[in-house]
Amino acid sequence: MTHQFPIKSETSKKLWSNFERELNHKLAPLSVSEKDDIKMEILSHLYESALNDGAESEEKRIINAIDRLGEPDLYLTPLISDILHAQSVAKGHPKAILKSLLQITQKSLLHLSLTAIFGFGYFISFIFFIMGIMHIFNPEVGIWLDNNGGLLSLSFSHQDNATQWLPAQFSFIAILASAFAYWGLSKLLYLLIFKPNLTKKSSY
Repeated sequence: MTHQFPIKSETSKKLWSNFERELNHKLAPLSVSEKDDIKMEILSHLYESALNDGAESEEKRIINAIDRLGEPDLYLTPLISDILHAQSVAKGHPKAILKSLLQITQKSLLHLSLTAIFGFGYFISFIFFIMGIMHIFNPEVGIWLDNNGGLLSLSFSHQDNATQWLPAQFSFIAILASAFAYWGLSKLLYLLIFKPNLTKKSSY
């Protein structure tokens, strides 16, 4: 990638190549597009830092710029960890979601409210999924409407003086709705919490 940055001396090119190789190694767990974006940000920052260095030789300017940037482990390891965790949340991995909710709980009152909202949403989607499965074996599991006041209730057994809502389609609707809600909540959790933080951390 040195051709994108006008580096002249062979020694400087070797220094640059070694640093770029280290970045490639550290960023290997990420997708190609994410790896390239982060690497370009770091190298651009490195080149700009070298240009503004007062040393006489190009080699010294690049060495100074690398020293100022610091060890890649210090800033890449937490960034990569956050990106991989965010991707797990976006894909709906339960452990990643639980870890995220626990992390949010430790923060502000607003985050605590978000934890309650997301936690309740995941709980409801889980209940609907379970009810959808149970309805296959027990048709009385479902949503019941009170014949007098029209009140809606979830029930795992027959309800007197009530009419079951769409008993023939309930399993399909409940399972599909719970899966969609789970996916939607995971995406929303990623967009509201993780994406803004990752954008900040990946800016150099």
